[in-house]
Amino acid sequence: MTSDPAVLRLTVRQLLEVPRFQLRLVAGEDGLDRPIRWAHSTELLDPGPYLRGHEIVLTVGASLRDDEACVAFAGSAKASRASAIGYGVGDVTAAAPEALRQACDRLSLPLVEVPPEVPFLSFTEWFAERLASTHDERHEREETGRLLRMVREGLASAEVLRPRIDEAGLDPESLLAIAMDVFDEDLPGLLGVDGDTAILISNDDHAWTEPAGVGSPGPLEYLPVSLTECLAALDAARRTGGIVHASDLATFQALLGRLTQDQLAPFVDQIARPLSEYDAAHGTRLTETLRTFLDMGGAVGATSRALFLHPNTLRHRLARIESLTGRNPLQFDDRVALAVAVWVVR
Repeated sequence: MTSDPAVLRLTVRQLLEVPRFQLRLVAGEDGLDRPIRWAHSTELLDPGPYLRGHEIVLTVGASLRDDEACVAFAGSAKASRASAIGYGVGDVTAAAPEALRQACDRLSLPLVEVPPEVPFLSFTEWFAERLASTHDERHEREETGRLLRMVREGLASAEVLRPRIDEAGLDPESLLAIAMDVFDEDLPGLLGVDGDTAILISNDDHAWTEPAGVGSPGPLEYLPVSLTECLAALDAARRTGGIVHASDLATFQALLGRLTQDQLAPFVDQIARPLSEYDAAHGTRLTETLRTFLDMGGAVGATSRALFLHPNTLRHRLARIESLTGRNPLQFDDRVALAVAVWVVR
């Protein structure tokens, strides 16, 4: 048995749709989205000690002779995190007991009837086949992820990916890399998994799930750049949510977003806090003045008009800002430091 995330993508609802089992839901409809990974057959009244969670517990009801037994059996299955109960009809009763149905409804534990012609062994065989297939797919994705990392780090040419790109039906002249924390099985393209990160090589710049980082498009030989970009963009997307494109990385805000709180702390301590404390103590508006001055690109005239101030009054305020922070708003390097402090406060 396994708790492999890929196996747990199967739900009770999806198991009901597998033609070979011909299952019929008779109770517990509210639990159909429970993940399910294995099947366990038992006639014990208390199957809990033999369950590991996310099973369909199969029984023909040999121990379910009265209402009390039905309630106890359903309660044990639910307490052990079973995902469903499969009742084999025809051996003991022609249908699942009414008391079992009522108990499963109360617990939101799906109860399905299994027809006589479907042996319980077929469930474990099917899950085993599915697990083996999942492991094959995972191995393939991990191997692709390893190759993508080698290409990104310059340890291999992007040409090593050409056979896989051709097999995926992708146009090698217009590829982009998309990095994600989670992925949809049906995403079009070449999918690799590297640690906890999924990387999709695609021609479709909308093939993603959030959060995601999207590299720039280009031909196959450009792929190392796109791979580097998509991982940097994913890092930003994890902090901000949503989708971050490579073009979003070359911005002032994106650069500051990659700095830690410790790295930003001096801008707060040396610039933002002295200004805010002075404003609070003297009823001035130095912080607002600085913000407007920066928004106006450091233009005295435009800032004066925006704040309805005489230019000399504005210059006086800028001089006060310099005396408090040691940074001259009229000098470019100092203005950048002041802008960082304003951004952090915002």
